[in-house]
Amino acid sequence: MSDKIAPIYAPSLYWFAYQYHRGLVTSNDDTPAQTLDDINPQWVRAKYGSIFNKFKVDLPLDIRLDEPSKNFDLLVGADDKRAIKFFTTKQDLEGFIYPQCLHDSYALNLNIYQPENPGQDEYQLADLAKFNPENCFKPEPESAANLGQTLLLSAYLNTTKPEHIRDLEPLAREGWIKFFHLENGENLPRLYRAYNLLGGYLYEYGSPKADLQENPYGHLLTWFLFEEQPTVILQKCYWELPELLLYYHKIAKSFQDSRIYYHHADRIVTENEIQLSELHQNYLNREKTETLSAAELQKLKITLKTLLATSLNYSQQLRNMEYARNTIAINSKNYQTTLERMEQLADTTLKDWRLFYEKEAIAFQEQIRADLNYFNPGSNLLNQAIATIRGLVEIDQAERDRHIQEKQQQLEDHIQALGVGIAGGAIVASCSGLLFEQQRMTFPWEAEFGKYPHPFLGAIAISSLIAYLAFKAAQCWIKKRRSRS
Repeated sequence: MSDKIAPIYAPSLYWFAYQYHRGLVTSNDDTPAQTLDDINPQWVRAKYGSIFNKFKVDLPLDIRLDEPSKNFDLLVGADDKRAIKFFTTKQDLEGFIYPQCLHDSYALNLNIYQPENPGQDEYQLADLAKFNPENCFKPEPESAANLGQTLLLSAYLNTTKPEHIRDLEPLAREGWIKFFHLENGENLPRLYRAYNLLGGYLYEYGSPKADLQENPYGHLLTWFLFEEQPTVILQKCYWELPELLLYYHKIAKSFQDSRIYYHHADRIVTENEIQLSELHQNYLNREKTETLSAAELQKLKITLKTLLATSLNYSQQLRNMEYARNTIAINSKNYQTTLERMEQLADTTLKDWRLFYEKEAIAFQEQIRADLNYFNPGSNLLNQAIATIRGLVEIDQAERDRHIQEKQQQLEDHIQALGVGIAGGAIVASCSGLLFEQQRMTFPWEAEFGKYPHPFLGAIAISSLIAYLAFKAAQCWIKKRRSRS
């Protein structure tokens, strides 16, 4: 295929990479959110170093540690000039780097290009691999703070501009196949959009909905030029491009994260549907009114604790989705403002770049809003389930406590009444000896046995009778007092 396609001229690669350096960064998994609050020069050097090492370039970087404003250059340099550093590679390529701090994010920019050599500047597609030794420009694994990257490859074509923009798409795709050292383009993202940019043809690969698992090569742009005028116009507004792409990646990253939060919330809803169905069947549809067993009560308590933790996790997922929607709304406005500034500098419209915030950004917000409306009843259902289980536990626990209290009260009443009876009998017994102290005691073998009961036996009988009557009277009085209270 490449043998039938004309060579390219003056290829130039632009690398834009972004990462949060300030603020609360929420994680997609169960790890706690991370708070970033300062400049990390080691990270900036490491990002550039991972590329320069493959080109065998030694370029010391002096990163500033202060923050003079919200937006500033990261390299130490004159305040009235852009802090740019140039380099040359052993592959006869030239370029520059321009790292910035934009609001709460790092914006790393690198340009590497083949110098023009009139009469000898034909460049074969296979030679694009020199721009990417050891795949140093392939995106790194995602992290919570990583916002992604964009690769823009521009090249001139010594041919008449085709009438149909799709005619050059195979050439654009073949360029990325050679760039990433691939045998075929099976793993490359599909063409997402093709449009006219400043008189050239721009081919965009990779959907903003796709993360690195779906698209391991990130956001790719190929810009074919047929005359020099488009680059002249771009130079007027180029320094705004890193900020424009920053907002693109913030919007795309927020929507990708929202899909993860969506799946987490949906899994919670699915898992709890089963648990709540068992709760309804086992406890709310019971015909019998007996109290729960100790095992059932313990199981409900465990379920209650589980649902409380689940409710908190569910609320966090919904909060993260709302946060993602707000982030998209804010950065959509920022994208629009930056694009309008670029149009003023270029003195021309960039209508095709307006499509992103006019279509995708709005569609992303509407999708998340619909998801939140879908999940809000689930939040209410969780809260209702928690309240129901708490009510079951409290009612049953109160019933069990009431039975225990009644038994304790009966025991206390019995002891109190018995004490009163014994005390009354003891009093009578202690006094009965004075009444019968002259009476002689008879025994069974005597002739007068049983004729005159002994005072001791009478004292026992009378004290026992009085003790019993006192016990019953005290018992009745205690019950009447408790019923009144």
